[in-house]
Amino acid sequence: MTNDDVDYELLGNVIRCIQDTFEFGKDAFKGLSLSTDINRDLGVEGDDANELMPEFFQRFAVEIGSYDPYRYFVPEGYDLLAFRRGKERQGNIPITLGMLYLAAKTGAWNPALLEQSHYSNTPLYRSSSDVPLPGYEV
Repeated sequence: MTNDDVDYELLGNVIRCIQDTFEFGKDAFKGLSLSTDINRDLGVEGDDANELMPEFFQRFAVEIGSYDPYRYFVPEGYDLLAFRRGKERQGNIPITLGMLYLAAKTGAWNPALLEQSHYSNTPLYRSSSDVPLPGYEV
């Protein structure tokens, strides 16, 4: 998926959803792209992820389907049961902004589609006036 394929109004709403549950760092928009990993690049993990994802599913009426938080996020603190989970359930799979956008657009969390789609790493915003949240710069 390239930036030309993006409905920036919907993307702005996805970004506002993230902002409502997790405060972006002041430089978050400098390299923000569809391939930005919200866990590793933005720091959404543990309790923040547990707040974000239910809000995201509800706000965008996304069918949860086979969403499994352990595929994408590592729990905060020591995870006593980590050794009992399979490799695919240890938070190793990136969850990108493009995945959230595509799920909001299609209305379903389909891991096969979301995880295998290619998301552009070209920055989404060229100037600070394009950023959907006030007070952030590119």
